[in-house]
Amino acid sequence: MKKLIMLGMLALVCLPIFGAGKREPPGAAAKLKIVNVGITNDPATVSPLSVNNIMAYYASSILFMPLVSETQERTFVYRLAESIATEDNITFAITLRRNAVWTDGVPVTAEDVIFTMNTFSNPAVGVSDPSAHRIILGTDDNGLFPREAGGIAGLKKIDDKTLTVQTKYPVTLNVFNLNIGTTVRTMPKHILENVAPEAMLKAPFFQKPTVSDGAFKFKEYAPSQYLSLEANDSYFLGRPNIDILNFKILSGPQIAAQLESGEIDMNYQGVGNIPADDYDRIMSLPHLNTKRSEPGTVQVLFYNNRVLNSVKVRQAMDLAIDRDGILKNIFKGEAFMTKTPVSSQIEFWNEAASKYAYDPVRAKQLLAESGWDLSKKLTFLIPTGNNTRERVCTIIAENFKSIGLNIVIERADFPTTMGRIQKRDFDISIVGMPANPFNAVRNLRYYVDSKDAHTGYSNPRADRLVETIDASVDSEALKSAYYEIQALIAEEVPVSGVYSELVLRAANKRILYGGEQNFGTFRDLEKWDVK
Repeated sequence: MKKLIMLGMLALVCLPIFGAGKREPPGAAAKLKIVNVGITNDPATVSPLSVNNIMAYYASSILFMPLVSETQERTFVYRLAESIATEDNITFAITLRRNAVWTDGVPVTAEDVIFTMNTFSNPAVGVSDPSAHRIILGTDDNGLFPREAGGIAGLKKIDDKTLTVQTKYPVTLNVFNLNIGTTVRTMPKHILENVAPEAMLKAPFFQKPTVSDGAFKFKEYAPSQYLSLEANDSYFLGRPNIDILNFKILSGPQIAAQLESGEIDMNYQGVGNIPADDYDRIMSLPHLNTKRSEPGTVQVLFYNNRVLNSVKVRQAMDLAIDRDGILKNIFKGEAFMTKTPVSSQIEFWNEAASKYAYDPVRAKQLLAESGWDLSKKLTFLIPTGNNTRERVCTIIAENFKSIGLNIVIERADFPTTMGRIQKRDFDISIVGMPANPFNAVRNLRYYVDSKDAHTGYSNPRADRLVETIDASVDSEALKSAYYEIQALIAEEVPVSGVYSELVLRAANKRILYGGEQNFGTFRDLEKWDVK
């Protein structure tokens, strides 16, 4: 009996722990194929209607399959859609996969897609950013259909597996795929059709979805701890090889520590970055494959232009940022520093506009010329979780103080920060904006579009340029508009680009297939496998 008691005590001591007061994700002790991914951003929700949290977008795209996905080769591949075709760049025919079914066995149909798109664009629902739909006939400049219309005029069901989407003007297939193909994460009409539009965002279904159509289905979510998903046996591309996919919500240093210990199998760049101080240690670990990624996500300072309504003040703030000091002291040279918020990976990158300067003397002169009241308090809202970004923001705050600005730091989790930015309930904040090499117009809207800008910036010239980028199918016109709008942002500083981190990707060698990619990491989850 004493031996049994001692063995039991030893077993308890040997159980893995998931941080103080935190539970291990489900399935951790079972004999299953499990992949644990370290992230710093709490998704908060898995709703396809949530667009203010990039991790929520990723998670919902796993559960509710988009029509197409982006690839590392910077192309689009079909997912829920079997094909998307157009002859005139106005009418796009979408054919769904014939064998696509919901996890309750009900077929996924064109009506589900139309229901999803109408819900997204219904003004009564209140989606925070429906602008992706603004290219569709029957929506306004915000992407919403008129309340009296009852739905989007440009949508038409052809048969159970086919629908057409008509745009207001010609757009390229790439622009259509970016705006519609990747963003429409189809929801089950037969489950949600009786939910009142006004109650849709808070529907209990989205806290624990019982029906989905992606490679994995919902298992459990513990706020600030983990999101756990399990394999979908009826997935139309085949049951995944792995049984459980866990996203563990950790700080940057915890991600490094748990990669070393083997508690997590990989980190996810952009929302699960390893601190630069840990790079050498992580790269030396024999059980990990590591790789430096291209600079993708741009960390962008958002200025509330309705508070900071002087161009000279914003120019002064940009000149006060010691980017070279940040590059040397935080990143040890392993980052790409920039003035503009546009990634160097896009096709029409204006390199000249991205050139920055550090000139605190000139910054003080501009503040004096502007007549800015130096006693006025400016709150710098910093999202928590990304340890490196928080350190950078501490330096930027000191840079701003050094030219005389009265800066007060406030911290909040990422979903809270994004919600406040979208409501313009901030003075200064920072967000990692994911790069898109195909078309950066959606991000540009957040910066400078009079209707959508989280900055409150308004300039008819910027609006015209955004419209040109959104609508043009002419390569030279696109290039001209992209170059001009980047130059305009550099000049009037509605936002400041700061850095693109050369993120270290790490994956345990037990992963046989899968792991981090620059684009479309989770597009073929059914193929992932581990030893």
